Amino acid sequence: MSGRPTVAWLGLGRMGTVMVERLLDAGFEVGVWNRTPERAEPLLAKGATRIATLADALDHDLLYSMVLDDGALGRLHDPDDGLFSGAGGRATTWIDGSTVSVAAAGRAARAAAAAGLGYVSAPVSGNPGVVAAGRAIFAVSGPEQDVARAAPVLDALGRATHVVGAGAEANVVKLATNGLLAVVMQSLAELVVLGEKAGVPRDRLLAFINDSAVGSPFSTYKTAALVGLDFTPTFTTEGQRKDVRLALDLAAGLETPMPVLSTTEVAFSRTIASGLGAGKDLAAVLLTAARDAGLALEA
Repeated sequence: MSGRPTVAWLGLGRMGTVMVERLLDAGFEVGVWNRTPERAEPLLAKGATRIATLADALDHDLLYSMVLDDGALGRLHDPDDGLFSGAGGRATTWIDGSTVSVAAAGRAARAAAAAGLGYVSAPVSGNPGVVAAGRAIFAVSGPEQDVARAAPVLDALGRATHVVGAGAEANVVKLATNGLLAVVMQSLAELVVLGEKAGVPRDRLLAFINDSAVGSPFSTYKTAALVGLDFTPTFTTEGQRKDVRLALDLAAGLETPMPVLSTTEVAFSRTIASGLGAGKDLAAVLLTAARDAGLALEA
């Protein structure tokens, strides 16, 4: 591979679409594939090319997938009609940015190896807005030569790459990070409700928290949702719960108790099941905390 690599992009959800836009803006040649082909149309208008079948993706230097879950990742390497069902091509490395289990990443890596490709786990931290602004960061693991091949693309997509191992370690890092995200969100919701019920307005409590040692970019970012009660999703309650469950499954396999994360999973499940937070931003756990406390919230 010489010069800037060509990229076959697989999966055009909200994150994948924004990431392809960044690559196109940076001058990369990008082919796109999505199980629902019409999702590609806006990107074709911006200069991407359509990939007709998964097997055709191997006519690019790098494969880059960004899909919803373990099942979607597995379908990419289905032996009957997946990436490696054809005659092959010039692709050298498969990069996956999805938040999936360690087991699913391992299966994809083995399928890639059997076809002569390297595999890099590169889950991203950041929502579509963060990605669009170039502020995303990546946890990366895989063989050294394949991480090096992935570097030009990752550098164009975000602000930092953290190489954490040579296998599926990046998937562990992402699950741990998203587990913490859920715990922090649930804790913020509970304590904001406590404060308001005790007479402290949400905006004033959060202003203090954000200015303290325990404040963070995340708590600052979520303040608008918690105060204004606008739960337009940047990351849905369902997506957050999926990642929590993956972390809990990993912990169970390693016989590692997760009492706080387990309780957080229950809280998110209740918010989804009640209808208060289904399809909404993860900050909607505030609504369940307020209901349980008998607190009527006003924006």
